[in-house]
Amino acid sequence: MRSIMVERHLTVILAADVVGYSHLMEADEERTHAAFRTCHAVIAELIARHRGRIFSGAGDSVLAEFASPVEAVRAAVNIQTDLAERSLDLPENHQMKFRIGLNLGDVIDDDGNLFGDGVNIAARLEGLAEPGGICLSHSVYEHVDRRLPLEYVDIGPQRLKNIARPIHAYRVTIQKTSENVLSISAIHTFATNWLAPRLGAFQTAHRDLGLRLEVMSRVVDFSREPFDVGIRTGNGRWPGLISHELMAEEFAPFCSPDFLAGAGEISAPSDLLRLPLLRDDDWWRAWFKAAGVADSEPKISSLAFFNTQIVVSQAALAGQGVALLTPAFFAPDIKAGRLVQLFNVIARNGSSLWLVYPEERQNSRKICVFRDWLLDEVQRSIAGALGSAS
Repeated sequence: MRSIMVERHLTVILAADVVGYSHLMEADEERTHAAFRTCHAVIAELIARHRGRIFSGAGDSVLAEFASPVEAVRAAVNIQTDLAERSLDLPENHQMKFRIGLNLGDVIDDDGNLFGDGVNIAARLEGLAEPGGICLSHSVYEHVDRRLPLEYVDIGPQRLKNIARPIHAYRVTIQKTSENVLSISAIHTFATNWLAPRLGAFQTAHRDLGLRLEVMSRVVDFSREPFDVGIRTGNGRWPGLISHELMAEEFAPFCSPDFLAGAGEISAPSDLLRLPLLRDDDWWRAWFKAAGVADSEPKISSLAFFNTQIVVSQAALAGQGVALLTPAFFAPDIKAGRLVQLFNVIARNGSSLWLVYPEERQNSRKICVFRDWLLDEVQRSIAGALGSAS
């Protein structure tokens, strides 16, 4: 006979099932079954991506375990976000929504199948979740409260069926990743100087969509963080992501009128080598090479180190030196004469700005709407810049 291993361990249980499954089946068995198979495949893939495993499931339910509370909650959020955006072939006025409960507790492992209060509590908490929502026990909440960019609603101690002690529970608010809110991650200067001033036009044209824009320099992991799209720099080749080139990363030297007035004669690009050059990176070497200045060793201002264009532009506006800036990001300051371009030489570093989003979400309506608007807006911006130059 095959030996059966029975042991106890601490784990995170995710319990999920369909809201009103019997009613959906009554309305249309075949289409409901097909929709559930689609949803189950999505759930299984996301659970595996977050290093979990499904250990049981009957009818419309799914039970999974995770070693990490953080990964379990990330999986739950991604499941609800993904499913909310899917167009399922169901009868009119019928939707397939899941409730999810999460609990960290002790379980009995009977040859891979799990039993005990740890599992039962997760299943009961699932019943407290709103349709399309998530409910956590306090044991999970205390591990994720300050580690995930989510909002939680404390619903207090709950009496759960067949559980002797009250269980303190929390609902997760998924407003930031709902089907009616587009979550954008973008690099600093593009977000502040180019994108943000234009988003009002987008919202006027698409009043049914809310926007959440977070500015950050790090690369977002779409599989673990609640973002729909991102604006990042690079070569456009990122596994699992669809990329649309927005504009090449290009730059030219700028300074304030007051700084220029006191800088002495500047008639050739090499004259800049005697001036304080702001921004300590390879951009200056690339620009001097494009300007035909060989073997240049730019003198970097020792006053401060600036790591974003938005900051270095403020130093240039204050008269602290010459900055390399992307002209498209500072059009109002250039047009108003607050920034003066010293030479017409535009340099590039081989990198571009890209709109990116996960391949599996390429048919999301909100992503498609934003993509089409953004690409059109970029073309308008480029055409406007060329018109001004001519």
